[in-house]
Amino acid sequence: MRLTGIWPSWLVTLILVLTLLGGSMVLGAEAAAPEPAAPEYAEPSVAPTPPCPPQEPASQGPQESKAIVPTPSAETGEFTLKSFSIVENQTVRTKDLIKELSIKKPSFWPPWGKPATIRLQDLEYDGELLKRFYRRQGFYHTRVTPEIIYGPGREVNVTLKIDEGPWVKVTDINVEVAGPVDLAELQRKWPLNPGDRFAEKPYDDLKNLYLNYLPNHGYPKVKVKGRVYLNEEYNTASILLTVNPGPLSYFGDVNIKDEEKLETPAAAIREKITFKSGEVFNLGELFNTQRKLYATNLFKSVVLTPEQVPPQESSIPIVIQLEEKKKRSVKLGLGYGDEDKVRARLGLVYRNLWGGGRLLTLDAKYSTLGYLYTQSFYNPVVFNSKFDFVNETGVRRRFLPGFNDQAYFTQSRLERDLPLDLRMYFGHGLEFARPFDIPVETLIMLQGTQPEKMYRASFAVLGLRRETTDSAIDPRRGGTIVWANQFAPTFFGSGLQFAQSVLDLKRYQTIGDSNFVLAGRVRCGLIQPMQSTTQIPISRLFFAGGATSVRGYQLDYLSPRNPSNNPTGGEAVVEFSLEGRFPLPIYPKIGGVIFIDAGDVYPKIHNFDLGQLKYSPGFGLRYLSAIGPIGVDIAFPTNRINYQEDSPYQIHFTVGYGF
Repeated sequence: MRLTGIWPSWLVTLILVLTLLGGSMVLGAEAAAPEPAAPEYAEPSVAPTPPCPPQEPASQGPQESKAIVPTPSAETGEFTLKSFSIVENQTVRTKDLIKELSIKKPSFWPPWGKPATIRLQDLEYDGELLKRFYRRQGFYHTRVTPEIIYGPGREVNVTLKIDEGPWVKVTDINVEVAGPVDLAELQRKWPLNPGDRFAEKPYDDLKNLYLNYLPNHGYPKVKVKGRVYLNEEYNTASILLTVNPGPLSYFGDVNIKDEEKLETPAAAIREKITFKSGEVFNLGELFNTQRKLYATNLFKSVVLTPEQVPPQESSIPIVIQLEEKKKRSVKLGLGYGDEDKVRARLGLVYRNLWGGGRLLTLDAKYSTLGYLYTQSFYNPVVFNSKFDFVNETGVRRRFLPGFNDQAYFTQSRLERDLPLDLRMYFGHGLEFARPFDIPVETLIMLQGTQPEKMYRASFAVLGLRRETTDSAIDPRRGGTIVWANQFAPTFFGSGLQFAQSVLDLKRYQTIGDSNFVLAGRVRCGLIQPMQSTTQIPISRLFFAGGATSVRGYQLDYLSPRNPSNNPTGGEAVVEFSLEGRFPLPIYPKIGGVIFIDAGDVYPKIHNFDLGQLKYSPGFGLRYLSAIGPIGVDIAFPTNRINYQEDSPYQIHFTVGYGF
């Protein structure tokens, strides 16, 4: 641009100088960092809006989502987080909110750990996370405001204040079912009902209720679509579910993939199938079959897949794909307990011995309480029947508080599966047992017991088993039933005549959506002498007490005793246990248990009296290791048998749970 006439040269120079000075002042202001201030997250109030069109909650299906990018703070770098708290939240639990945060709370555990740190710009990011979480819980107007108090050095104390706002109320739920299927009975099981607060999880559970029910009742091709009519102005939601069950379907043919490559015979595999071709389709039976095939200890992988068929085809073939385990495997184990001290175990398994799905298991256990060597042979579908043949033979030696003994035993059984996950067995057993090192006072009380005598017991066996636990190491659901009976008359050539029955029940149940597991156990046993036998020898009597029994007593000491306070056992036993298992907040792998045990042993069956039960409450800790829970229990007998001899508490170190 050219300057002319009225613009003197000195005035142009002055304007240029002032312009440069002004530019320098602006740049300086931008470079100076202000004092850090708490970022504000409070959203403006939502303007009244008309009802939203039908929509799925944010979690339903793949949707385009906008990434949350934290706004850079005026002051960068990390601060030491001295304390962190969330306040004024009324409905959602604080621990659930903390799980959503990227910020790690300060913790005293482990003591050698590094102190928690925080970047101020992360607060805005976590504020958005919390608001998104609240939306999933039915709160669409939540405000999150952080308060920061600065301490010495670079320490900060952070408090998040929550204004939850109103929640969205479900006004009505309509379920439209295509076809003649009557699903009215499911309404009483709805996890979400009119009047409830809308939240994504119960909404998903509502749809899954139909998706899980129909495949177990003949409709594996079910489709469920959901729509939510949300009005943010009035905080209401109307839900519409459309259920299309598809055609009623039946099990088709069952095919074993690559059957010719398997050593296990097809008959042994098919004997574990819990459904038949032509029966109404039930998805749960596929899982039951999978579980039974795994239980044979022959397979590393078991997959059952319904084949794809045309939409209107009602017969659905099933393909079973199996991968066998190695023919031989070895198990080694070492452990410690306060009762058996150091213990060791060595196991050898031979699979598909001579073909035919046969298993041979050799097992050796040793501890300060004795040793046990067993051999078990399993032959499935013997003579092409539905029965499996099992033989167990072994030798044991026990060093117990009231006596020692040594025994040789063998038992042969035929077993088969029954409905309701039951497995029955019957057969014959033979045992030669020799008790020794028995106190004189005990021999006076148990005149039917002769030390060093070899007692021969030949008996019929009959029993039922049911196993539905979800884990052998840390069960959280399901249970076990074991009912074992022995009958030893002179007809079988038994030198010791008796009838014995033992019932052992265990049950595990997770409470709601929590990690709290309620476990219970009942054990009851009776043994009755008969014919020429007038008294049962000590090696076959019942005892109670110890880490896996009533924990307020030492091993075997919850039983009748001789004048020297040695346990003598009895002909009847009853035990009850109720235990709560839960994680502790101090460390993810540390859990706690609280329990109450009860039980007693009676010299004779006619002495049985539940009013004489001995009780033992207590608590313990568990460390959840890779080999199972390792922990310690402390129990307190409330009504001791001998107040002078019995300790007011017992401490047990355990590997695994008591039951």
